Amino acid sequence: MEYDRAAKFSSNKPMTLFRYTLVLFFAFTATGAEQLKVLNYNVFNSHRHGKSYEAAVKWVNTVKPDIAGWQELVGWNEAKLKKLANDWHHPHAAALKSGGYNIGLTSRTPIEVVARHQKGFWHGYLHCRTAGLDVIVCHLWPGGVRQQMGEANQLHALVTRLHKEGREVILMGDFNAHAASDKAWLDKQQPLLERRSSGDAKKRPEDRFIVNGKYTFPIMNRILEAPLHDVVRTKFDIKHPKPTHAQCLMIASYPTRVLGHVKTVELQRGFLERIDFILTTPGLAKRCISAGVAREPAVLETISDHYPVIAVFKN
Repeated sequence: MEYDRAAKFSSNKPMTLFRYTLVLFFAFTATGAEQLKVLNYNVFNSHRHGKSYEAAVKWVNTVKPDIAGWQELVGWNEAKLKKLANDWHHPHAAALKSGGYNIGLTSRTPIEVVARHQKGFWHGYLHCRTAGLDVIVCHLWPGGVRQQMGEANQLHALVTRLHKEGREVILMGDFNAHAASDKAWLDKQQPLLERRSSGDAKKRPEDRFIVNGKYTFPIMNRILEAPLHDVVRTKFDIKHPKPTHAQCLMIASYPTRVLGHVKTVELQRGFLERIDFILTTPGLAKRCISAGVAREPAVLETISDHYPVIAVFKN
């Protein structure tokens, strides 16, 4: 068990981001044939229009995922993804569409594409089978609650059906939405709330994500009803039953310091939020060994505006 290997880092001292990252490092790198490692990564306009591609590949090859979901493969088609996926030793790949703001899945094992779905979505979802699992990669639109709820309802219906059929499902991606489990710390992210409130207030009331100065959670609530488990939050809660605000910030997935308004640690702190998720059906959640948001090494501050999410499961 990876947490056994990382136990020497546990103590009564508050867990810093550095120590938290060391624990995740052992959990995410010590995998073998009996385990399955899953990565989700929004790579920010195709690795900042190629500027960070080599750094991204180098980092992915240290993680060695078995399955990887990708968002913002801007301008990539499936042929390009299949070719470049060999750089991180994934011989199998599939993409949602022929270009634009694309979604992709790559894997060490063969991929069967079940559906490429865009109807009713701004971006869409890619539904595949690989490694004996149904894997759905999505990217939800942040423009308003009604559009996003329409997308959430479709994902809810799909996962509900697959679960009833006895399938084990991973739903992962950039959801551009928040989980109610993060409310306690998200409510204290005042710089974030102030930055978003002005634009949100211009929307029709039924499209607003912020009500009475605080975020609401209808989108992730609906998706999680499928039923799905938030494996990152589950593992975090086990380790931190009464987390401090600083500890909660460790699971934030956005933004990195590549963006100008958060270019220092101090500035970034008030804008951190969690919008990227790896969700699984209950049976698969029970097989989850470790899960978290990778916040180190420092190169992750330059690859994308999102941090990657990683989960490891027993095969």
